[in-house]
Amino acid sequence: MNIDLVASTITAVASLLLAMFVYLKDKHSDTNKYFAGFLILIGAYSILNFLATHSDSSEMSFFWSKLVMISITPIGTIFYFFVSTFPNRKHSLNRKIKFFLYCLIIILTILISLNLVLTSVLIVGDSIKIVPGPAIFVFLLFHIGSIILASITLIKKFNNAIGIVKVQLQYITFGILISLGLTLFATAVLGILMGISTLIPISPLYLLVAAFSITYSIVRHRFLDIRLVVARAVTFILIIFFVAATYISAMLIVNIIVQNTIPSLNDLIFSITFTLFATFTFQPLRRAIEKITDRFFYQDKYDSNDLLWKLNRRMASTLALSDLSQSVLTELLSAMKISHGALVLVRNESIIWVDSHGDAHKHSFKGNDISTLIKAAHKPKSRHEQILIFEEMPESTRDNLKKSMRENDITVVLPLAVRKELIGGLIFGEKSSGEIYSSEDIDLLKIMTPEIAISVKNALSYEEIRRFNITLEEEVKKATERLRRANIRLKELDQLKDEFVSIASHELRTPMTAIKSYLWLALNKSSQKIEEPLKKYLDISYKSTERLISLVNDMLTVSRIERNKIELKEEKVDIVVILNLIHDELKITADEKHIVFALSFEEKGSYFVKGDNEKLREVFQNLIGNALKFTPEKGTIKIQASTSGNNIVVMVSDTGSGIPKKEQSKLFQKFSKIEYSYSKHSSQPGSGLGLYISKQIVTLHKGVIEVQSTVGAGSVFTVRLPKYTSAVKQ
Repeated sequence: MNIDLVASTITAVASLLLAMFVYLKDKHSDTNKYFAGFLILIGAYSILNFLATHSDSSEMSFFWSKLVMISITPIGTIFYFFVSTFPNRKHSLNRKIKFFLYCLIIILTILISLNLVLTSVLIVGDSIKIVPGPAIFVFLLFHIGSIILASITLIKKFNNAIGIVKVQLQYITFGILISLGLTLFATAVLGILMGISTLIPISPLYLLVAAFSITYSIVRHRFLDIRLVVARAVTFILIIFFVAATYISAMLIVNIIVQNTIPSLNDLIFSITFTLFATFTFQPLRRAIEKITDRFFYQDKYDSNDLLWKLNRRMASTLALSDLSQSVLTELLSAMKISHGALVLVRNESIIWVDSHGDAHKHSFKGNDISTLIKAAHKPKSRHEQILIFEEMPESTRDNLKKSMRENDITVVLPLAVRKELIGGLIFGEKSSGEIYSSEDIDLLKIMTPEIAISVKNALSYEEIRRFNITLEEEVKKATERLRRANIRLKELDQLKDEFVSIASHELRTPMTAIKSYLWLALNKSSQKIEEPLKKYLDISYKSTERLISLVNDMLTVSRIERNKIELKEEKVDIVVILNLIHDELKITADEKHIVFALSFEEKGSYFVKGDNEKLREVFQNLIGNALKFTPEKGTIKIQASTSGNNIVVMVSDTGSGIPKKEQSKLFQKFSKIEYSYSKHSSQPGSGLGLYISKQIVTLHKGVIEVQSTVGAGSVFTVRLPKYTSAVKQ
């Protein structure tokens, strides 16, 4: 019986305490809630099972046995909920499934209360005999089924889990399954079905397997992250137990030795109560007294871990050197009650930067003696940086280091070095309380100095990068300004060029027209007979003059286009008329070269567009003229007009030498010449402006001009222009 009581008590207390820790760790976590509920049910089962197996009468044993059945009814379900949710904080179970399982628990609880699961319990000697009822199989089916369902879910999660979650599942849930399996076998199979109740009283011992696995997982594998809570709780309980035991033992010894009496029970209870009260209130009272004494007596008590954490956070939160320096000095001076301090940076034994804090207005910390002190504290060949402490330095120190420290009110000097390169030092004055620096203060400063040095080095690098960026930005601005001025100058020159071309074209066109007229008169209206050689030369001059006039006109048109000075005399233009006119004009030239020259229209109807008649005529004249120029004798040129949707399409195809693909992109650029075509079939190369002007004119008419060509097969130029409609703005 004692073993039963001990096992039941240990299991119940451990389960209830662990349930409290789990729940308080995270009250909003469904995983913690389900696991805490599972542990509470195990604790309740341990207590109720002990009462059922150690009752004085069959009636009381039957009563406690029914409560045992009620307590274990939801265990499998709660365990399934926990396994399904772990390690997440919120459950993802279907609400209908949860509602169904809860309804089954309520129904089974009612069946147990109506004595349909257990009919009675009889005490036979030192054992009990359980008489099952008609609903026992429903109970066992639900209980075993829920455990099996949880086990299947557990195995799936275990197979899919990785890392620490897999280890936690391995130790915790398998331990729980072993405990539940043994308990189920001892109570349900042996106790209820087979009537063997020998193992029922010790069934709480089976639950210790789960307790050990849970404890191991908490301690070893951070299960539910409550290791720290449990450790602190156990430590606190042990301290209270030790203090109370020590105090009571001392009181008993004193009473027995001095007064030769044993304290009464009331005195012991009062002493224990007072001891517990003193234990609980000691820490808060000590903190309150320390705050008061710190305020009046400058007690230099501080939490070194807390100070280190604050300093690291400050250093990690800024890269600006001044902010970093002020943050570090403020924290150190405030926590350690130091009167003043400074951060000094050196380069080549010269001080380049100083930042001070506290009562340091009397000292600039910029003299050569300061750099000498910092250099003296730095030992590159030593594993540890030296620290200069005023009280520990002899008066006979070489270079009068102690004298320099006294004159500058310096008590401590620490070097700042990164990879043995000295970058500066930390300088501190005396403490506000007048006390010397403690070993704890020195150790803390030694720990922090390398980290401060790295942070300062990073801040210096950041400052250099920032200044470089500023310089680079200024240079970029200057370069941008120079480019802007150069661009303005180029625009001015380009405008001057356009104006020059325009003026020159105007000025050249007049005399060239006069020369052409006189040459024509000489050739056609002269009363004198012109000899054949002279007539030939005049004819060549006349044709050259025509080409020059055409070039001047092209240059003038380009100048107007680029200055947006070109004007369209928009009207209703018939493409049929333009194409017929050009066809008739160039038919003679085509016949001279024995070229098949065909003009066709796909369908009858309107081929009207809105645009400038002369400009459009120039476009088609240029395209068809190029086709004639570059098509060999006995070749073919086809001019086809058609309609496509809201567009009129004119295609000019030839059987010339074609244009290489890599040259096609140059066709519509200014002064571009496709030498491949010229060299084969044309002795009169153009200016390279015709197609450029044609493209610009077509674009002004909201149209498109395209080319498709294959070397040796010819070229096809296509012009698409929008149809004229009544909706077109007049």
